[in-house]
Amino acid sequence: MTRALAALIALLALAVPARAEGYDDFINVAEAGLKPFARDIGGLLGAASNHTARSLGFSGFDMGFRSAIQLKPSSGNSVLPAKKAFGFNYFQAEIGMPYRVDGFVRAGGDDGLVVTSAGLRYGLRAISDQPYYVHAMLEAFGSLAAHKHFYAKHFGTNLRLSMNMGFAALYAGAGMDNTALTVQNSNNGLADRRVTAAEPRFFAGLKKKIRYGYFSAGYAETHGRGIVEGTLGLRF
Repeated sequence: MTRALAALIALLALAVPARAEGYDDFINVAEAGLKPFARDIGGLLGAASNHTARSLGFSGFDMGFRSAIQLKPSSGNSVLPAKKAFGFNYFQAEIGMPYRVDGFVRAGGDDGLVVTSAGLRYGLRAISDQPYYVHAMLEAFGSLAAHKHFYAKHFGTNLRLSMNMGFAALYAGAGMDNTALTVQNSNNGLADRRVTAAEPRFFAGLKKKIRYGYFSAGYAETHGRGIVEGTLGLRF
């Protein structure tokens, strides 16, 4: 019953519509709206990249669905409705390599926005499954979000800690999102305009093992906005 309930919660979290009203209104954005939009896109590109600081170990493998939902756009983001949640859904695959190094790729997006990412992680401590052992991990990854009216390049870094509590593994950490947004099409003469945004991100959550896999749920705070993270996957 507990496993079934956990799986249901995870599925409901991932089933939240990760969309606003689409990004086609970007073509009408004013210059003042570019940087708030870049902050929002950058925070989502940096979110939901991982749910533990434990390395996979050599030849370990992880794959699953990830979701990052920002609860509402930043003030000044005129592209998206002011009080509606929006975000991305991903499929992510990871592989463990020697020396506690993991690599990952993911792809996803929504509403005509295509997102791809790749990155590396390094485990700062030896792998252990003992209760209350604290793992620590550094992460670095790059992402590209492409739409017919704009594209965004993102580079993110995270320092993540996690601890196995028996009933679940808890994680927390901090990261930095650096985003460069370039306008491709504009009704306001902004074509080829480029803006950058750099914002810290703080996050926490938990991971729970279930039959044949795991789920995780978390929350991140960045540029004064909240992001809900969810994962459902398999780990070997």
